[in-house]
Amino acid sequence: MSIQTPIQSGDGAITASLIGDALYTAQDLALCSTEEARARISYESALKMSALPLALVRSKTATKIHCAVYQDSPELRRALKFVSGLEPEFSEVPKGILEDAITRAYLGSDRRIERSLAKLRREISDVVEHRGSPVLKAHGDAAQFLATLMEFAVARGASDLHLCPTPKGALLRLRVDGELLTQDEHLYPRALHEQVVSRIKVLAGLDISSRLLPQDGAFTFSFGTGTRSVRVSTLPVLEGESVVLRFLYARKLPQLSMLGIEPIATAIIRRAIERTHGVLVLAGPTGSGKTTTMYAVVLELQYRGRNVVTVEDPVESPIPGMVQVQVREAQGLDYPRAIRSVLRHDPDVIMIGEVRDSTSATIALGAASSGHLTISSVHMPSALHIFERLRSFSIDAGSVANSVSVVLNQRLLPKLCERCKEIDQRGPCGVTHKANGCGACGDTGFSGRVLVTELLDLQSPEVKEISGRTGSIRELLERIPSAAYVPWTSALQYHLLAGHISAAQVDAFVEEEM
Repeated sequence: MSIQTPIQSGDGAITASLIGDALYTAQDLALCSTEEARARISYESALKMSALPLALVRSKTATKIHCAVYQDSPELRRALKFVSGLEPEFSEVPKGILEDAITRAYLGSDRRIERSLAKLRREISDVVEHRGSPVLKAHGDAAQFLATLMEFAVARGASDLHLCPTPKGALLRLRVDGELLTQDEHLYPRALHEQVVSRIKVLAGLDISSRLLPQDGAFTFSFGTGTRSVRVSTLPVLEGESVVLRFLYARKLPQLSMLGIEPIATAIIRRAIERTHGVLVLAGPTGSGKTTTMYAVVLELQYRGRNVVTVEDPVESPIPGMVQVQVREAQGLDYPRAIRSVLRHDPDVIMIGEVRDSTSATIALGAASSGHLTISSVHMPSALHIFERLRSFSIDAGSVANSVSVVLNQRLLPKLCERCKEIDQRGPCGVTHKANGCGACGDTGFSGRVLVTELLDLQSPEVKEISGRTGSIRELLERIPSAAYVPWTSALQYHLLAGHISAAQVDAFVEEEM
């Protein structure tokens, strides 16, 4: 049975009519779960029974509890009736969506944070009143608060959690779909922040006594039925120590065809990776999805039976059957040394997380020239800057033209929410859409992100002849064949007409990037 009856969410923001697997996500399902219904079944019981309470359904004769489950059974009905004290009625949903929805509904609630903060503020107030020093009575309280914060962040789909000390207290910020959102209502006391930072350092194996130097580390924590890996970065600031936690999700890696790259660019990339040599260079700022694109490419190559060896800092997604090397500079294993070792490991394909200096750039291009397909990333503003950027690493234009096959520059733009986007009557061409806002997207009008790309193809002899002389950006733009350069405008128009982005987003992107 699908969810066919509209169910109002706990805050009254939306009604969800969910029919069929393709029309809803875990976030949609979580939004349908009311606080009243969740009060009847604990989080632990919901996980154990794989049942998400959605709403209390009242009639003149009885009150029932409506739950989302992935499989109906007499045993589950008896268990839910015993736990909730109400007769259950079911809607069946896919197991993967259900498990994610349970954690989002219970752990992504602002009220959990509010209750935890209220309790800790009372304890700090009591301590100040009796002792005159704002120190918590038990370190366990700070540990529990940190656990609540991390669960809240992951349930909200955040990639990063920022804990920032200010004169008035510590701010909580979440990066969701690339946007940094400040949770002003969750400002918490400075005294608590110091203990939270200490707890993070213990978990990550960092030096608790060192507060004047940046530190980096990692740890794992339990979330739902599994675990999450967390990278930690601490930074001394005026008001204390700022901390950023990055959550590394054990996600299913996308195939190249699933990235949403503009079709012409996809065809050029596929032609480049069919070769046994050359460098595929990815460019873009931090957080633009370069690593995900690299993984998608190497997965496709692995499926073709080619031996892929990666050099990464850090290894973000372990892939079965692939040789992945973790750079550990503190132990003397830096990028150049790791790449040299990889070349002796009989690779067909080498993925280098990032070209950072002249040594690693020289080795990477040398590997490509000696019969290895190489995939790496370089920071630069445009694909056309490839010659200037590698020249800064002491690589001449001729070597770049002979070794580099394709440069793919990419950005991630917020994607219009499929549930509430509207047709834009003032669109510049064809049928275009604009943002609106609903409960499913937090009234932002956006849900998820879309990949926008710029591509320079250096595989043809004509292009190599032009680019190999000077590498001048002006000459490239004037003389390079149109088939060898796929500008931003091509991808922007593709996603605009597909209804993924709005005309306003296109205008803003053009103004900023072009």
